[in-house]
Amino acid sequence: MFSLKPPKPTFRSYLLPPPQTDDKINSEPKIKKLEPVLLPGEIVVNEVNFVRKCIATDTSQYDLWGKLICSNFKISFITDDPMPLQKFHYRNLLLGEHDVPLTCIEQIVTVNDHKRKQKVLGPNQKLKFNPTELIIYCKDFRIVRFRFDESGPESAKKETQTKLMEFPQEMEEEEEEEVMELVVAAARKLHSLKLTRIGTEKSRGQVLPGGEFVLLTRVT
Repeated sequence: MFSLKPPKPTFRSYLLPPPQTDDKINSEPKIKKLEPVLLPGEIVVNEVNFVRKCIATDTSQYDLWGKLICSNFKISFITDDPMPLQKFHYRNLLLGEHDVPLTCIEQIVTVNDHKRKQKVLGPNQKLKFNPTELIIYCKDFRIVRFRFDESGPESAKKETQTKLMEFPQEMEEEEEEEVMELVVAAARKLHSLKLTRIGTEKSRGQVLPGGEFVLLTRVT
């Protein structure tokens, strides 16, 4: 009679299985401090947290949340969210994905939706209203829009609401002053830049914070 019992397995694996992680432990989002990437000699003039960058014109579904800073070289938006609808991946050695150099800015417009006011910001001008939107018109035909009317995502809203409950008047005044100071600082830095010439030929490029001029294209 033949035995119907299956043979014992003789293969032994010496590879360890991947460690099992608890989804409940890792479900909490990690709060990462957003820090700007600065060039040598670059100084941050002002910054505002919980800013929304508008990506699409017809919907806010793809908008990004982050921090908006103004330095003596650029206006930079820092975020942890991935860029939506991105087809091409490239990297600039001097600028980040959401950076706009001051030499590339043509005009800065501030908007207040509640008071229905819109103002083109020039040098040595003071804002008489709190802006809810900042529109930057660039020389390369880009239009960059930032919104200040929301305080942030759900986690940021909870943190901000807690602070507002403790210091309601002080927090509102500080946030309004930060937005106004950043917009005014960006306008002043933009108009304080001087044109750079090499010999008698006009050149286009980027002026680094230390005064060095990086030639990009030459107009003949």
